[in-house]
Amino acid sequence: MKRFIIIIFALTISFLGYAQQPTYSIEYEYHNVGVFNPEWEIYHSLNPKKFEHITGYYREELAKIIFNAVSSKQVKIYDQRKREISIDTVLNRIIEFEKREFGHTLKRDSVFKFIYPYISTYSFEEFVKYDFKTLSLEKTIKAYCPTLVRYKSFTDTKVDTVRLELFWIFPQDEVVEEDNKKNQTIKDDYFNIPDTVISLQPLKYPVQNPYTTSLFYKAKNKDASIVRADGSKFNAPKEVDDLFILKSTVYIENEETGVEEKKEVTSDIIPEDITHIRLGELWSINRNNLQIKKQVKYIIPLYVYDDKGFRQLGIRIR
Repeated sequence: MKRFIIIIFALTISFLGYAQQPTYSIEYEYHNVGVFNPEWEIYHSLNPKKFEHITGYYREELAKIIFNAVSSKQVKIYDQRKREISIDTVLNRIIEFEKREFGHTLKRDSVFKFIYPYISTYSFEEFVKYDFKTLSLEKTIKAYCPTLVRYKSFTDTKVDTVRLELFWIFPQDEVVEEDNKKNQTIKDDYFNIPDTVISLQPLKYPVQNPYTTSLFYKAKNKDASIVRADGSKFNAPKEVDDLFILKSTVYIENEETGVEEKKEVTSDIIPEDITHIRLGELWSINRNNLQIKKQVKYIIPLYVYDDKGFRQLGIRIR
């Protein structure tokens, strides 16, 4: 009887501990996102449906919306330490940058028109909600910074760029100020970008372990949210199981003959191996307060494969 009570007590404690485990975590993170694919834009050598980015028209429209609002003092701009700066400061920095790096002399009234095509990276300070049950990600942007990126050379062996961070916008502050105005008749006016924006994001403590553990559980139980990396469905359960086995070829010297022999070795991929995720996002921007919204369309887990970079696990979370 005593032993039975001990077992019931242990099970109760275990259940309570599991029930108290957090189902989500909200993290404050900093991300750089490139929206320009130079190989496709310059050489047309890649399939744009596979290597997604923001195409020229939408990329320039996004920049125009931001700079039109900034030029008309519709929103305030700051440096990274949140010290307010003027539009004249930004213009002077761009003119000096072009003169120093390329020997160009820009006229003040044509600076923004000149740089629209080169606004190709955005830095974000954002809150990211990781849902450990559904594996979904939700983002709320605190601030962002458009960056001017100029290519000095672009070849198969070398990419030489120079960058200039222009200014920071804190859209939440603009939303609060807008709400406090007496005139409440202004409606949201969103510009929606149909292209999928690809970005690479690290998984760090404290979300890495609970997120990837849940990911493995869902994948191995053939959850409907798990599909192939290209978005298609798996044909058989074994296809999913094979993704978690890493096969490699090694050469081992035969002690008897002294000749190297080729052997195939296998190892299991574990949750701790998933260190990054690749996100596909849809962006939209409110023309009135420059608030950018992101909708995470899909997530692709990545693991460190070798020194050359990351390798896809082979699944997509949708």
